[in-house]
Amino acid sequence: ASAASRARSDDAMSAPHPPRAPNMVESLTPERAIELAGAGAFQVRLTTLLMLANAGDAVEVLSVALILPTAGAEFGLSASQKGVLTSAVFAGALLGSVAWGLAGDRVGRRRMLATALAVNAAFALASGTARTFWFLVTCRVLAGVGVSGCNTAAFAALPEFLPVHARGKHTVALASGWMVGSIYSASTGWALIPTEGWRTFVFVSAAPALACLLGVVVWMPESPRFLAVRGRGEEATEVIRRIARGNARDARVPRDARVEATTPTSPPERGAPQRRRKGGPAWAWIAPLRSLCAPPLRSRAASIGFAWFSLSWGWYGVMLWLPEYFARLAASDESSNEPPSTNVYAENFAVAWSNLPGNIASAFLVDVVGRRATLTWCMASAAAAAFVFALAVGASGGAVSRAAAGRLYVASAC
Repeated sequence: ASAASRARSDDAMSAPHPPRAPNMVESLTPERAIELAGAGAFQVRLTTLLMLANAGDAVEVLSVALILPTAGAEFGLSASQKGVLTSAVFAGALLGSVAWGLAGDRVGRRRMLATALAVNAAFALASGTARTFWFLVTCRVLAGVGVSGCNTAAFAALPEFLPVHARGKHTVALASGWMVGSIYSASTGWALIPTEGWRTFVFVSAAPALACLLGVVVWMPESPRFLAVRGRGEEATEVIRRIARGNARDARVPRDARVEATTPTSPPERGAPQRRRKGGPAWAWIAPLRSLCAPPLRSRAASIGFAWFSLSWGWYGVMLWLPEYFARLAASDESSNEPPSTNVYAENFAVAWSNLPGNIASAFLVDVVGRRATLTWCMASAAAAAFVFALAVGASGGAVSRAAAGRLYVASAC
């Protein structure tokens, strides 16, 4: 059915053909409709908005690392307690990631993103009021639940608004929102923590999530593909026309065209009414998750999941302890005349900016050499850089100067 409708829409755009009767409606798949609406100003605005969501995630994840030296001193935290605080946001993300993904397929990308942003911002603000260690940990766990929803919704929604040829660059741009959040977190931490304290910094850290929440509520439409799959073809058509207007391509979408509305239940499930009744609503909710555990998606999901695990292990495992590492170097480095706190945040600011070359290169490489090759080379380079950093520090017996360690780590992060 999808192939047939795509063929019909291709015919409509081609050479002269007999005029359709007044009551005929051209049916388009969501993918074909997006191709006709094109990529332009609408997707640039949408990508910028979703970059704010990704930036908000980065701020929430990295803010704990920046407050660790000062908050740890205030609460008198041991090394193990600092580890608990550092991992709290990831514990929340682990709890929320699967639930948010399933919710997005049921209630929509827009509603899921707005809810996740609200949860993220609310508990980020609550963290600044913490008077006990465990209350702070609880707030960070719940903020992590919101973080996972923002990430899931943003990366699920954006490709559904894009033609195939534009997905690579826009997705890389969305991913670069993490760098923007890192720079925002490092710069505000540098400006506020030494003078105003870590609580003020935590309050300000909620700004990207709140700004994105406002944009989602006021401007962002629902994904046309989600609307079509949920049987809401008229709404999907209106979103396609809005995208076309935003890209100044109104004429490319036929006036009598309508986006095909399909049911969310696949044909095999329609043929098994007893099984569906037995599972009830819960069965429908977990059906997408079950599909990831069956061929042909099982091997792809496993390999991509392992890649994400490896990236998270390597990057976050180092980044979240970086301020603490620099703080300990500062305490033992007698060669510097600058205050330790200033150096710690300056070094993190430089590390945040070091992401820029990789983001720019990836934006071009994904469409030149391909997604898989780009990922392979980037991960290999990252592993080599981390190894060089560890080897250099280890060879010095941990006696490397703070300035040398900072320069070496910035080069490695780049």
